Amino acid sequence: MNTVSISTLSVFGTARNAIARNQARLADIGVEVSTGRHADVSRSLGMEMARDLDIRGSIEELSSLQVSNGIVATRLGQTQTSLAAIGDLADGFMKTLIAANQGSSDREWLKSDAKSRLASLGELLSTTSDGVFVFGGTNVTTPPLNDYFAQPPTAGKAAVEGAFIATFGIAADDLGVASITSPQIKSYLDGAFADLFKDPEWQANFSNANDSVMLDRISLGETVESNSSANIKGVRDFVMALTATIDSGGSRLNAEAFSVLTERLTQVMGAVAGDVASAQAKLGISQERLAKANDRMVLQQNYMERRIGEMENVDLAKASIELNAVSTQLQASYAVTTRIHDMSLLNYLPIK
Repeated sequence: MNTVSISTLSVFGTARNAIARNQARLADIGVEVSTGRHADVSRSLGMEMARDLDIRGSIEELSSLQVSNGIVATRLGQTQTSLAAIGDLADGFMKTLIAANQGSSDREWLKSDAKSRLASLGELLSTTSDGVFVFGGTNVTTPPLNDYFAQPPTAGKAAVEGAFIATFGIAADDLGVASITSPQIKSYLDGAFADLFKDPEWQANFSNANDSVMLDRISLGETVESNSSANIKGVRDFVMALTATIDSGGSRLNAEAFSVLTERLTQVMGAVAGDVASAQAKLGISQERLAKANDRMVLQQNYMERRIGEMENVDLAKASIELNAVSTQLQASYAVTTRIHDMSLLNYLPIK
């Protein structure tokens, strides 16, 4: 006959272990009910945890892109605003040229207006966004256009004055300018003077900008041009027309030569408006692509967050039921443990 030994200590130990497990599970379920997520995501997901981390990494990357896209959007907006102002500045100067050619404004006023507009153009081209010169191309740390009126004189002003003297043998403010013929002034404007605003003279004397512009990544697989350059033809021609008005002898030219000067500069300014509008349209495409990229990223983020929720979240109704069940089991375990604890042979021995 075999006998089995059962002690209250072993029974008590088994009950105590069950209580510890239920207490740990109760704590986990409490966290799950309050947060809606698995208390230990990695333990619950197992092999799927790697995928969970990949999705979270993609969400963080999209969030980072949306932040940087805000900076890009601001830069594009400020560049567009400045281009619009440059367009208005050009339109106003063309009207001044037409008025001067028709004799409705004097020559000194024309020269004064050109100086004012060249200074304003320099300010617009020095527009910055988040510390970046938006018309510098990829050179974002230096003002794009040299100050034509700086002292000592800049290379640009020296080049313009030197070209006039080399062509006519006299300075632009000399009385002898009155003898310059209309064919001569036209040849100068289209030849030696125009060459100053082509490369390499333009960048050597007037501009610090680069032709290439900034490219910004706006989504996981897309980039856009996010600024402009002072080297676009519209800006070069605008500067050319303004400096020609200031330092090409306009105030001393005879009537016929002056008419040729203003007519030629009016033609130049007519093209400036179109070039500036083209630059605006180009940036407008970047703005549209940026807006669409942001919309797509919001949809991608929403989808990924739903996938994260499907993987990490718990069924709250089921968790609440389990919480009640485990709590009930724990209370029952407490009661049983108390009964076991109170068991003793002394309770069954006869007392004499």
